[in-house]
Amino acid sequence: MKTAQQAAANWTGSAGRAQQNFVQGVQNYNGDWAGATIAQEQVMVANFQQAIAAGAFRAGVSAVGTTGWKSATEAKAANYGVGFQAGAQNFTTAIGKIVNAESNIVPNLPPRGTYAQNVQRATTFMDAMHALKGQLGAR
Repeated sequence: MKTAQQAAANWTGSAGRAQQNFVQGVQNYNGDWAGATIAQEQVMVANFQQAIAAGAFRAGVSAVGTTGWKSATEAKAANYGVGFQAGAQNFTTAIGKIVNAESNIVPNLPPRGTYAQNVQRATTFMDAMHALKGQLGAR
């Protein structure tokens, strides 16, 4: 029988194979992920509300505590850089849209000047950006 340390070493050592299996599972999926996910929206809300009402959410958070949260989060710090790399193309797409919008808005802003004029300038900019809500993302 394996020791706990041997089992843990085997589990950790299987990360590469598990990662490959994960990717292969995603690639082999041929259903409508978005439609299936959206169809479960009310189930998700109901389950979350049930977890709150039953105290399960509170119990889970309390069981981990602040110290446990910090420890687990810090242990995953390397994932932060991986996420940056994975999201780089989406960021590039979105920031390109934002910079383009700004370059079209700024030349048409009212002039700087008094406090009231500067408030108007800032408000005009915010209103113009808000009008583009939902259009400046990566998609």
